[in-house]
Amino acid sequence: DTTGITRAATKHNYLVHSTDDLARLIHEAFYVATHGRPGPVLIDIPKDVILGTGLYLVPEDVQPRNYKPKIRGDREKIEDAIQLLAAAKKPIIYVGGGVINSGQKACQLATQLVRMTGYPCTTTLMALGAFPASDPQFVGMPGMHGTYEANMAMHQCDVMFNIGARFDDRVTGKVGSFSPGSKKIHVDIDPSSLNKTIVADIGIIGDAGSVLEDMIGLWDEKQPTINTAAIKSWWNEIEKW
Repeated sequence: DTTGITRAATKHNYLVHSTDDLARLIHEAFYVATHGRPGPVLIDIPKDVILGTGLYLVPEDVQPRNYKPKIRGDREKIEDAIQLLAAAKKPIIYVGGGVINSGQKACQLATQLVRMTGYPCTTTLMALGAFPASDPQFVGMPGMHGTYEANMAMHQCDVMFNIGARFDDRVTGKVGSFSPGSKKIHVDIDPSSLNKTIVADIGIIGDAGSVLEDMIGLWDEKQPTINTAAIKSWWNEIEKW
């Protein structure tokens, strides 16, 4: 029972019953593997299908009817996130691998948001390269293998904007002691990742690139006021670390 024993370790799996189904299922499997949160998809091809012959036809539509990952984030929640971020006195932008998975444009948008706010940025190991490591706003990687200033900024911040990171235990350590005084905004394309480890004050389900694009557009539209004096004081505190 290959499909049964692999179900817990895969995003999805398929059992091919007919050679005529093989082309469609392979295309569908690649769609499921690469859309939404990326993950392994197994295709179990029995011996009779392997030995059989059939006509290869590229299917017109490969999206499964029951698999529709949410790409666009909720507008009201994005507006709430903007309001919370703009009012922050000790913010940190926490970039995860979801930004890399979303593509080059998402990385550019993340960089744009960091620079337009002037806030410090930290990235997980899976997101290294999403924001330039040479940029003065980059405080390094957080967690047990990260920098002192990144960990201190994560712990002392009052608003944490997590875009595409899963709050790994190597970053959080003891969950009850992780950034206890901060409001947390968490953006992830996988609904099961929200509130799984760390409870978010604002949870947004959606693709990192799409949410960032909407957030920057709404930020430009609403022009929220940032407390520049508080941000300057926050940077002075970070520089001491």
